[in-house]
Amino acid sequence: MDTDIEAVQVHLMILPLRSTKEVWAFDWFDLDVPIQFGSMFILPTCLYVVHRQTRMPVAHEFVRELDQRRAELFLHRAFQEKGPPDELLVPDVDEWDESLWQSFSKEYQCQINLVDVESDDGESSEKESIESQLNNLIAGSAESLLASHGAQFIAQGLVKAVKHTRSRDKQRSLLAKALELSENLPEALVELADLDLQAGNLDDAAAGFAKAIEAAAPFHIQGQPSYFLRAQHGRLLVSWQKGELNEAVSIGEELLFVDPADHSGVRFLVPLLQLLLSQFEGANEFFTWYRQSYPDDLEDPGFFFGWALTLFEFDDESGAIERYKRGMLQNLYLAPLLLDQPEPSPELWQHNQRGDYTYAIDFVDSFGAIWERDAGATRFLRELYLSLLPQLDALIDVRRQMAELQDNRYEPEHRKIWDKLVGEEQRQIARWT
Repeated sequence: MDTDIEAVQVHLMILPLRSTKEVWAFDWFDLDVPIQFGSMFILPTCLYVVHRQTRMPVAHEFVRELDQRRAELFLHRAFQEKGPPDELLVPDVDEWDESLWQSFSKEYQCQINLVDVESDDGESSEKESIESQLNNLIAGSAESLLASHGAQFIAQGLVKAVKHTRSRDKQRSLLAKALELSENLPEALVELADLDLQAGNLDDAAAGFAKAIEAAAPFHIQGQPSYFLRAQHGRLLVSWQKGELNEAVSIGEELLFVDPADHSGVRFLVPLLQLLLSQFEGANEFFTWYRQSYPDDLEDPGFFFGWALTLFEFDDESGAIERYKRGMLQNLYLAPLLLDQPEPSPELWQHNQRGDYTYAIDFVDSFGAIWERDAGATRFLRELYLSLLPQLDALIDVRRQMAELQDNRYEPEHRKIWDKLVGEEQRQIARWT
């Protein structure tokens, strides 16, 4: 009899701990109540998992926005605290990298299924109930924040969060909430108009920047950067993108009058727009004014190329050669791209972003037509470029070595070799002056 009892006890001990498959469902939702996050305010996204069978929440977390890294970190913590389920259901969205979910599945020996997000009425009701419970966890603290900090302070904090947010939809939500809390907040209006500009919604962007100009004008202080100047600059870009070049030039000239320090950098754009309009007299007058107004300015390669072409049009070939050479030193890709010649490797070391390949591509896309329609100017540039190729090749070789050394930071004599290359680069540049 005792032996039979012992056999039953042993049998009970080796039964599986879970007699049914445990399935969790992962989901998320965006909240419309701001919470403090460091020096800014966010509209959090709530990540959560529930038991598929019981629909009871297992774990939740409030994050800045949804992305796969945050989702995996949240699930890591939930699995470590609660133990992994047999199966996890994850809504399938375009942003997911399925290979990462496969690795996650292997790590925890948990089957992960990416499923369609459609649900029936019963599931929608359950989901709304769960989200309501989780939303209530922070609703009270959000109300106290509004009472203690004030609507405008929170609105400004929401605008700060835009620069730290990747999702365009989330950025728009932040700005909409900011404007709900503080109507006509200049920084929110500027950011919203800028999003429309980036999305190609030019009419909405134009209306947004106009509204921002009106809201920001009372707060503009002469000689200081401001949202008023940013809005005017945005208005210029919209006119340019819409092909209204004369309007863009007028806005640029107006900006330089209002803000002689030119915090927006429109001085580098106005004469190139004039050249697109074949306004050579106007561009020449601008460059003459520029030389007097900004004697020790930073050197923008595209600006120098435009200046060189203008001087060529007015028969100042020596001046044109000087400006082209200065432009080539600043960006080694502009001339070959304009001339359809082989360009150097994009991996060369550069002093700043104005010297990189992307800058040159963008410039040619925007202003290459100036050279395409002027055979004489293009021929002049071609002859100059080909004559300078031996000097350019020597400089390119040094910049190539600098890039390679920069990637090899553990070289024992890194500093010594780097100083030697910098000295050689300066000697090559001195040959141009």
